Amino acid sequence: MTQFSTRELLYLDDTTKLLDSIEKTCQHALSEITDPQIKGIISAMSSQHKQWMQSTTSLVTKSTLQ
Repeated sequence: MTQFSTRELLYLDDTTKLLDSIEKTCQHALSEITDPQIKGIISAMSSQHKQWMQSTTSLVTKSTLQ
């Protein structure tokens, strides 16, 4: 099991919050955009951010403080 320092966990938490904010922006854009090509690009970006958030969350959940 990987052990992260408090500083590393805080960094991962900040990164998750940033990715969450980007995800919300993507979702808002998807609700407003009508161009199918741009919608596809935003949708792919949103999906990628979801995967990053899941990976980051998984790292934090599985780790313990040093």
